[in-house]
Amino acid sequence: MVATETATFPDSFCAPRAGPSLDWPAATPREFITTTRARFDAAVSRHLPEQYVIISIQSSTSTGKPVGKRFIEQFMWGFQDTFRISLTGEVERAFEHIGFNVEVRCLLVGFKVAGDHRFDICVEQGEKLYTPEDFSEVQRTAVQKYNEHPESSALISDPRGHKLHQESLKDGMRAEALRERLASLEEQKDWAFFVSNSVRVRDYEVHIVTGIPRDRLDGVPQISTTSRDRMTIVPSLAHAVIWDILGRARRTLYLPDAGSGLRILGTSTDEIVRSATERMLRTVIYCAGYWFASDFHLLMNQLSSLPYEGREGAGRLVLARAEDPAIEVKLKLAAPVKNGNALAVRKLLEGGGPTADVLSTGEFVYGLGTVRPDYDPASESVFVVTFLRRGYWELSHAGTALLAVRDGITSLPKHVLDESYFRDLSDRLFSDPDNDALTQAAQAIGKHRHGAMLVISADAKGEAHRLSPQSWEVEPTPLSDNFLTQLTDMDGAVLLDPQGRCHAIGVILDGSARGEGDPARGSRLNNAVRYLGSGHPQAIVVVYSADGGIDILPQLHPRVLQSEVNAAVAAYLALSAQRPPDLERVNRLWKSVDAVKFYLSAEQCDALNQAREGIEEWRMENTHMRLQEPPLRPDSRMDITYWRPEGD
Repeated sequence: MVATETATFPDSFCAPRAGPSLDWPAATPREFITTTRARFDAAVSRHLPEQYVIISIQSSTSTGKPVGKRFIEQFMWGFQDTFRISLTGEVERAFEHIGFNVEVRCLLVGFKVAGDHRFDICVEQGEKLYTPEDFSEVQRTAVQKYNEHPESSALISDPRGHKLHQESLKDGMRAEALRERLASLEEQKDWAFFVSNSVRVRDYEVHIVTGIPRDRLDGVPQISTTSRDRMTIVPSLAHAVIWDILGRARRTLYLPDAGSGLRILGTSTDEIVRSATERMLRTVIYCAGYWFASDFHLLMNQLSSLPYEGREGAGRLVLARAEDPAIEVKLKLAAPVKNGNALAVRKLLEGGGPTADVLSTGEFVYGLGTVRPDYDPASESVFVVTFLRRGYWELSHAGTALLAVRDGITSLPKHVLDESYFRDLSDRLFSDPDNDALTQAAQAIGKHRHGAMLVISADAKGEAHRLSPQSWEVEPTPLSDNFLTQLTDMDGAVLLDPQGRCHAIGVILDGSARGEGDPARGSRLNNAVRYLGSGHPQAIVVVYSADGGIDILPQLHPRVLQSEVNAAVAAYLALSAQRPPDLERVNRLWKSVDAVKFYLSAEQCDALNQAREGIEEWRMENTHMRLQEPPLRPDSRMDITYWRPEGD
């Protein structure tokens, strides 16, 4: 498409009134293609304050056919839909960055404060899930919440400060009422919503809303404390990312034409995650009694990267008040060392070990000691930073890692065993396995110091004998968790049978190269891949890498309900047949289909490919754009063993 300097809004297609020709700034073809829609929105919105249809953006070689058509019924400003779409992308990218792949739903809810408009409440959304009537009681509920809030009677001596505080409180109560209303809607109870305070955009006060499936959020490592001493606590890295993005998006709404650019937050995903990490650490460490931990993550990065006499960083830093009854101080420093003295703290970490850790308030290191066995995790007052190796550290509470930082890049912990997949795989490969014993063994192996491997074989006795020239065969016996962990210090794998009895230690797996594996990974994983691909008895291999990753092999697609796959296919076929199609919802349902493509039959693939082609033909005819997707094909590995019994 070649850009021209004029965009025409034909009178015959205007709604609700005729629109003039609009002057268009000159632009390069690339700039024009990426920003035409946004610029046109801005121009049109100046002439059509409520409802409008974008009909055509002419190119010098066009035939006058419309490039795109768009209708905003609940109009707040001309970029509201591009703002929402861009925001969704920003959240998805940030979640992917921290290793949290999840469906995201973003919407905008505006409450009219001025002007004569058709809607007192406007909802900017993708799928039509909500109506203004759904939120008709939000304002009333917000007033009630404000009147009942203890801060509503607080008096600030500065009049302007008092006014701003009360206005912010009222706005926060409306955000809370809106969140509660969203959660109460029948079809939204499986979603967790986050709602920002509002920003005045033209004649509406606009709240930004982000939602994710509640079960996925609950599965993220987190603490339960959300407030302490009137201070908001961010319980997880996922929460921190959401609130950081909502804060940035809210600030963007103060700018003219918010949403006109492709990246509305004006910063990189790396910076969002870094800022979210700082926010989470600052509030979590406040639970341990220290208020001013704004640079804590930078200090931990520095400590983890500092060698000591050539050795990489290792050890544990316990964060707790010196007077916390859960802390047993075994060695108290006469003069505490400031945390910012990285070289001194790094040297003290060398004194830590199995019997004592370095103790810090968050501001000062005050000694060495331990967390008492009777520590109540519900108090959430003691946290631990574990330095695993150079450039790699974790923050944990009561044995649960909350976040991991590798070379300054933060993510959710990746060394959590996927118990559901592990148990499902065990049921599929073995006859009557003791899944509790096997899971316990896999978790015990995970407490390694430099990587470990667990092999569970359907014929453990035979494999122990066959591999005995390069391992030690033992009399079958169950092993305690601590003993299993201790054995990981030895090279080689631990070999168990499906009932959890040990048959061999120090096992070196054999096998032939078959063009599988990953050259970027180490010998443990690639040896396991070769072993499983060489025709040996059915086996599961759990590989713990030295860098903290976990692989459960073989990597089979999980068993699913056939009815769920059929439902995803049927939903897409039904929606894609509608004209005009709801493209945003169609795209979401396509993602659902694509997620189960391994299980599709040839007939389902053909039907879906045909439906997809119909959607793209409509898109091309009406928008002069087309999304190219590879056609679906049945997978030759799929068979009935991948179906989970209905009713499970």
